[in-house]
Amino acid sequence: MDRIGARRSARDALRLLLVGAIAFGHAAAARADEPWLLDDPALRVLAPADLAERPPRFPFPVGERLVYDVTWFGMPAGRAEIEIARFVALGDARYAHVVARAATNAVFSWVYPVRDRSEAWIDLDRFVTVRTRATQERPGKHYDESVHYDWDTHFLHARLDKLHKGQRRELTLDFGPHAHDTSDAVYALRALPVAPRRSFSLPTWADRTLFELRIDVEAGASLESAALGGRVDTLVVRPSTFLDGAPYAAGEGAVWVAGPTRVPVRLEGWIRTTEHALLVRGLRATLARYTAAAPGWPLLVAPLAIPPADAGIATRGGLPIWAPPPSVHAARQHSGQSPRDVRSRIPRSSPP
Repeated sequence: MDRIGARRSARDALRLLLVGAIAFGHAAAARADEPWLLDDPALRVLAPADLAERPPRFPFPVGERLVYDVTWFGMPAGRAEIEIARFVALGDARYAHVVARAATNAVFSWVYPVRDRSEAWIDLDRFVTVRTRATQERPGKHYDESVHYDWDTHFLHARLDKLHKGQRRELTLDFGPHAHDTSDAVYALRALPVAPRRSFSLPTWADRTLFELRIDVEAGASLESAALGGRVDTLVVRPSTFLDGAPYAAGEGAVWVAGPTRVPVRLEGWIRTTEHALLVRGLRATLARYTAAAPGWPLLVAPLAIPPADAGIATRGGLPIWAPPPSVHAARQHSGQSPRDVRSRIPRSSPP
């Protein structure tokens, strides 16, 4: 598979399909004995008091953790978790550090094995993803991918290492005026003013392609959720993906959200994987455990509010068609960067 995002292929389709896809793509907190994938010696960990003078735009608190049981046609398939592990500052920039893990069980691994870990830095003040890094292991395969969104030049820099082959691919792409990453799409959904008969559109990057994620909202049924303490009223969010203005059948599904912070309590759908060209139907993820916040953190650190207005972005071949403003032109000229696609061998001394 030669496309950037081999690590993301099937998982990103599901994330797009299920609006950020907690269910199978992102998952859980870093274990105590595991180093961060994203780190910097100059990082400073933030406490609730550090936000008082400059409240963030990103509204969800440190310690929010969602654990999902995933089934396939009713049979247990695996587990996925996602947690906001910490808030950190690097200079004047502040980030939510989202850490994730997903794993299929022994039975489902015969169909499509998943052993993935990913992390993201989401800018607290702009509510956009700045960096991601993920590792993926498959039988005989090991991938390591990092992505950097440069919001001055509006270039996305991606590096995919196929460690089992010693191959590296580095890409620089124009991501357009605004784009969500699959890391922040689920949080963007939850911050939208969702209500029955409302629709939204989110441009979202996945697998080196800018998709349009269309979201239609309708009233949902009352569901029993032990993780939320009993029966809850829900809204149903039905996402669909479009590429260059035409429907793109990466998958189809629905997300039931509940409560004041619009917690996804159930996700259902199917996906078409790109790594093995499999059509996987009958997937369901059910919220098994929910932690609203770490001790000392409020339920919300900022009011829920719609993210920046995402007017429709024209694309051709999954790349944006737009006229960058003078500030972006100047940043690009100053950086000396331009779109590129370079393949090479991984230097033996190169860090992952």
